[in-house]
Amino acid sequence: MSLLEVAGLSKSFPAGRDLLGRRTRWTHAVHDVSFTLDPGECLAVVGESGAGKSTVGRMALRLIEADTGTIMFDGEDVRAADPARLRAMRRGMQMIFQDPHSSLDPRMSILDAVAEPLIVHSGIDRGSRTRTVTALLDKVGIGPRHLAKYPAELSGGQLQRVAIARALALKPKLIVCDEPVAALDVSVRSQVLNLLGDLQQELGLAYLFVCHDLALIEVIADRVLVMAGGRVVESGTVEQIYGDPRQEYTRKLLAAIPVPVPRSVRR
Repeated sequence: MSLLEVAGLSKSFPAGRDLLGRRTRWTHAVHDVSFTLDPGECLAVVGESGAGKSTVGRMALRLIEADTGTIMFDGEDVRAADPARLRAMRRGMQMIFQDPHSSLDPRMSILDAVAEPLIVHSGIDRGSRTRTVTALLDKVGIGPRHLAKYPAELSGGQLQRVAIARALALKPKLIVCDEPVAALDVSVRSQVLNLLGDLQQELGLAYLFVCHDLALIEVIADRVLVMAGGRVVESGTVEQIYGDPRQEYTRKLLAAIPVPVPRSVRR
């Protein structure tokens, strides 16, 4: 059974109002998107800016409410869940955002930031939280020396590792990665991608990996969903998409890759 099943997902946003404040125009961000994601698999959702890929990722976790469609996570209907059940379900599905500087509270220490999901969902004592956070930071290559520091004291790459540690805190089955390396220097992107790949293999994680850069997808994805104008225009394995793309739009995306990803960083 698939871990995540999405069918007929659509979403529109108001784009204009009249003098009385009534909505007169709508932007169709996502239209009739369907896909499945198996346990331990990485499905990349790619496309240009405005293709609707980030909206799909956020709807999958119900951070944004879909207009139509179904979302089944681990056999449960996400859209039908009441607030209490949705909160419980979110232990199993977490998100890593694009910009770690904005996703982490600058007033919270690294210890408190990573421990926050544990406080909200499990209520374990402070000593246990500290031990858990220390182990998580060690797993992502940060170490306990940063526990008392604040986000402003860490680099972008270090902060994204902290964000990954926080996403792992509740031992999820699914992580939505929304452009997780787009805000990082080129020199550290491959390090973070390799970390995500190692964690996936070690923990059996499933990734819904939102990205606009096809050069990165070959490194981490098993299958690819290509989006344009809010619709899925092509899907297939990494080998199919890179080796024999069917759609002209996909071929243009591949042709726009400036520099091939070094083989040394590929799985």
